[in-house]
Amino acid sequence: MPYCEKPLKAALRERSIGSLTIKKRGVEIVPEQLRKRLDLRGDNTATLVMTRVAGAGTALLVEPF
Repeated sequence: MPYCEKPLKAALRERSIGSLTIKKRGVEIVPEQLRKRLDLRGDNTATLVMTRVAGAGTALLVEPF
């Protein structure tokens, strides 16, 4: 999905993500600050990969394997 906090927050809430690992490459974010703004609640875990695809900020929400 394109990196936009509002839909990202909704997607995390919809999936009950309470624990999030944030990986980044090529984007100007501070993972700790983003994690606080996302206001995580729930029992599930996930990994968020923040990167650039075709020059645009992109968020990939993946489950730990």
